[in-house]
Amino acid sequence: MKTSTGSICQVKESPIDERYRLLLLNQYLKNIKEVPVASGCSKWVFCCPFCSTLGRTEAKRNERKGALLWNDLQNSWVFFCAKKGNPQCSSGEKTLEKFLSALDEDLAEQYRMDRWNSGTTGKGHNSPMPKSIQQVHKHS
Repeated sequence: MKTSTGSICQVKESPIDERYRLLLLNQYLKNIKEVPVASGCSKWVFCCPFCSTLGRTEAKRNERKGALLWNDLQNSWVFFCAKKGNPQCSSGEKTLEKFLSALDEDLAEQYRMDRWNSGTTGKGHNSPMPKSIQQVHKHS
């Protein structure tokens, strides 16, 4: 599978986001294809992990309707599903953190913890504090 790191977008991509993007591409998503876009970045298209299983035929189940797209404003990846066939994917774009949370809450908590350890969670960032840290702050 292609998981290149040479496009313009990856220059802005944090090492944490890169690690979790590659983990998604290699372990959680299927029928992946890297596609260049006009901005010079790449996007990854794949079978939506939330609604692709709802297809009536094998061909429909293998359609690439999900995508990881680079968002310059958030300086991160967002998930988008063109089909929007499930409540998990019908709400529009999801941040990388919300996408991870919808796929695997334990993985998302690990991502939030990595981001918290690097100082990139909470107010002014696109990832909340880890739930375990939030609970400690509530009881303080």
